[in-house]
Amino acid sequence: MKHPAVRLSALFFLLTIVASAQDVASFERRTTVKKLPNGLTVIVLERPEAPVFSFFTHVDAGSVQDPMGKTGLAHMFEHMAFKGTDKIGTKNYPAEKAALAKVETAYAAYIAERDKTIGRDENKLKELEKAWKDAIVEADKYVKPNEFGEIVEREGGEGMNANTSDDETNYFYSFPSNRLELWAYLESERFLHPVMREFYKERDVVQEERRMRTDSSPIGRLIEQFVTASFQAHPYHRPTVGWMSDLNSFSATDAQQFFDQYYIPSNMVIAVAGDVKASETIPLVAK
Repeated sequence: MKHPAVRLSALFFLLTIVASAQDVASFERRTTVKKLPNGLTVIVLERPEAPVFSFFTHVDAGSVQDPMGKTGLAHMFEHMAFKGTDKIGTKNYPAEKAALAKVETAYAAYIAERDKTIGRDENKLKELEKAWKDAIVEADKYVKPNEFGEIVEREGGEGMNANTSDDETNYFYSFPSNRLELWAYLESERFLHPVMREFYKERDVVQEERRMRTDSSPIGRLIEQFVTASFQAHPYHRPTVGWMSDLNSFSATDAQQFFDQYYIPSNMVIAVAGDVKASETIPLVAK
């Protein structure tokens, strides 16, 4: 005859297995997976324990998709996704759009002269650089800084952040459940109508990020060199934050092209969990 403690242990183990099976079954019943006609996949887990919900938008694009000579572009667009839209973050979008176009034209002229290997005119280069920076100042007059994040925070949002890795880019935060419609609007707007405003200012931020995490960090440099040597024949050798030479060259136009190519519905998955109903959430996302 087995000792009572052994029998209790076996019983506890059995109950744990049963409870776990019931929990998995409950999880499956409360989870809805829907692929929309445009290719976007939506996953909804109904979990009404508290009046909040969280979401996670996964984009199947990371530094592996960075074009050669433009490493860090996937990470750069991640930053741009917080800069607002043609409705959020602007005082006058038609005027801002025209001003941003002038920034790109001026930058292209500056880069063309700067990168000449023969016959570069230093005086002309200074003039072109000044024209580019003056165009940025003009475009900045129409910006409402950080308006996207301020809306999220004002309406009760928490934990707004994102990350980029070799193979993916992800966006996430949490909202009160009565802000579901606002969430759907904000997220659809920033992935349907992003604006590459304050691009070169943000590029400076990314350059400083690289200096801190890699260039000024012995461990950071060691890891980057190890990965570069390990994946010489594979795109994994590209640093997510980008090479400094590339961070000094790519443009807002490049970021827009990256977005147009990879931020398409069939390349994205949105997961929502919390006090929401699939019957309400999926139609909002599908709009």
